Amino acid sequence: MAPAPQIKEITMHKSLAVKKAYFAVTLIALSMIILSARRMPAADKTAAPAKRSTPTRIHHSSDFGWKADQDVSTELAGLLADGKLKAGEELVLDHRYRIAGSYALPEKFTLSAAKGAGFDVTDAAKPKNGRPLLELGNNNTLHNLTISYLNTPKLGPTGEKHEVHFTRRLGIQAKGKHDLRIENCLLTGSIQHHLKLIDCTRIEVIGCRIAGGHWSVFLAGDAGLVFRRCLIEKCQGDGIKTGDGHTGAVRKVLVDNCVFQDNLRDGIDTTGGFNDAVVRNCIFRRLGTSGMDIKSHYESRTGRIEDLAPENVGIVIEKCLFHDTPNALVLTTLDCGRRKGPGRELLTAANMKKYAPHEIAVNDCTIGHAEKPLRSASKGGYGVNYPSSKGEHMRMILLKDAYDITYRNIRLAGERILPVRISSIGGSRHLSRAAAGAIKPTITGNVLKEPAPAIKPGVTNPPFTCGPQKKASPKPPTKNGPTGA
Repeated sequence: MAPAPQIKEITMHKSLAVKKAYFAVTLIALSMIILSARRMPAADKTAAPAKRSTPTRIHHSSDFGWKADQDVSTELAGLLADGKLKAGEELVLDHRYRIAGSYALPEKFTLSAAKGAGFDVTDAAKPKNGRPLLELGNNNTLHNLTISYLNTPKLGPTGEKHEVHFTRRLGIQAKGKHDLRIENCLLTGSIQHHLKLIDCTRIEVIGCRIAGGHWSVFLAGDAGLVFRRCLIEKCQGDGIKTGDGHTGAVRKVLVDNCVFQDNLRDGIDTTGGFNDAVVRNCIFRRLGTSGMDIKSHYESRTGRIEDLAPENVGIVIEKCLFHDTPNALVLTTLDCGRRKGPGRELLTAANMKKYAPHEIAVNDCTIGHAEKPLRSASKGGYGVNYPSSKGEHMRMILLKDAYDITYRNIRLAGERILPVRISSIGGSRHLSRAAAGAIKPTITGNVLKEPAPAIKPGVTNPPFTCGPQKKASPKPPTKNGPTGA
């Protein structure tokens, strides 16, 4: 939010001066309240909690005679096919088991585990097809699982080549589902995606640690998501990546108290939108490109921009720490119609204002660096590769083609940090000069004079507990007893 304008001191009759000053201050306060309300999607509205159901019966893997380190691929497939694991029930994994293949879970089903128990996936290096390990149904819960993908490449960031730095294995997927909860899970391995959600609603990902993956979490067309107390790290691309879904842009998202670290590219890349989203109390550190790449990317199957929803409108980023990354935030608009030649543009001077990223507020954040020595990313560091004439090492905002951006009460930690760099891509193969010229890249805000405290280098632990816990969430006994006996 932009700082309040200053009221000039003038000489007039005292009572009149008091009245006018009071009126001016009131107008300023009201305008700030209105602007704040316009910019601040309420967390309660952006992401409603997933509905949870109580299991009607609880099975333990040991009830079926499963032994630690046993390959249970055939056994699990049989239980699901024979209806011995039904909708509304729960399976608790007592040990770690080897597994391969793909398994669709019934609706209202819970899959949970004792601490350290779960699956070692044996076909991750060379998957036979693109099917996921787990295909979720409506009202599914995954709790306390450990899933390791064996014999996959080293965790990132090492590179972005398929079959070299990550495999094409897909972990957990849901398409068109609702009310999903993934809690206290550990997902690790350099695969394509650990979590892929397409056109889903009401999703909660709570207290999870996700290590590795190309786009570790891939979202498209989803609405009503919560990520809380999650550590997403060592990705060969982006921690969270959004893409195109059939139901429009990714929207109504809350990312709260999460850490994104040691990724090859970004913490969050919003190529498929991130509308009406709040990102707060998060840490973005040691990232190869940016903390958040807010990128509106338009590619139409019909050739009509009218068939696409505006992306990246109404984003609030507050109380976050960005350090050791070339850019805290990048804002870009891309017109993929230009790839097809002149006259095929989707974005024009007439519609650019509707589709470019806008209404984005960055409040009370800290921007800085801790790792030494200061080197550019191309030389093994975390600084910008192509600084401006000011010679910056890091930028808070790289504004390419967006508008109506505000920042408030920003604190800097370290030297050579440039608050804003404006650099349009208009006239390139990604955006026409006419479209870029139709908007003014407006950005206003303030940086506090007092520097932020020094940032400690080399920190890898998050400031919260995540991953599998010793005790599972308490569950009420069912009519069949605690184990369904």
